[in-house]
Amino acid sequence: MITDCHVHVASPFTGFWRPLRYGKTEDQGEVRQALPPSFEPVASPPEILLGYMDQAGVDRAVMVQHHLYGDQNGTVIDAVQRWPDRLVGFAYLGAMDQPDAADTLERLVEAGLAGLKIELGMTRRLRADFRFDGEREWRIWERLDALRRPLIVDLNAGTPQDTAALRQVIAEFAHLRLSICHLGGAPRPGWEEVALLARDPRVYVDIASLQSAYGPDQEYPFLQSQQLLRWAVDNLGARKVMWGTDYPGALNWATYRQLLDVLRRHCEFLSSEQKQEILGGAVERFLCGEG
Repeated sequence: MITDCHVHVASPFTGFWRPLRYGKTEDQGEVRQALPPSFEPVASPPEILLGYMDQAGVDRAVMVQHHLYGDQNGTVIDAVQRWPDRLVGFAYLGAMDQPDAADTLERLVEAGLAGLKIELGMTRRLRADFRFDGEREWRIWERLDALRRPLIVDLNAGTPQDTAALRQVIAEFAHLRLSICHLGGAPRPGWEEVALLARDPRVYVDIASLQSAYGPDQEYPFLQSQQLLRWAVDNLGARKVMWGTDYPGALNWATYRQLLDVLRRHCEFLSSEQKQEILGGAVERFLCGEG
């Protein structure tokens, strides 16, 4: 089974990105090509995602949320209920400062979502005092631990203090499984320390967006980014590395099939068994809690 562990659906956008036309969005006065021009109107409905998955031969995808797209809990829950064999969804809690945030999370899990996803940089845009070891946040980790549900964290805008606090969370909650997005923000300074959190048996990394890690000068099959994947496998093992795309924005860099074929047909330093782990085995263990 091939699983894309990092995709976004949104219809309509409700977050920081204000949709314009033909894939463009505006945020804080900056206009950017967030999605390919063919995404008109600017949205990312799950039906389009499934079409790309079918075309490339991807069996399943994990829908994660981001403040840029806004609160998509309703869209994600509906997609999970309509296509339970194809789509897995993670919850969104916004600034996570609501007194009943843990209860809200539990209700979202009961509605069919698998766990919680957090993007650190934009969370602090909503609430500057967010801390992994904060009292309000701690109650959410306690609830996830009690529910035996996983946590996905984007630490791209994090600090060494954030990494240390997250390490404390991992040590405290014995049933909490964790995935670190974007290989810890590679190749930004300090990314290795973040990625190496996955040396813990319950922590994984995803490789979503590695195709854009070195900017527009790098073309398919993204040889520099392949070396980041080699580092991950050498230092963490293929069983801890999950393939993901960051769809739909990733389509600005390559076709969906190419995003899969980088690993499936290239990366000659990987064995067929390692490719199978990265394309599906690792995410299955992350979601199900199997060793």
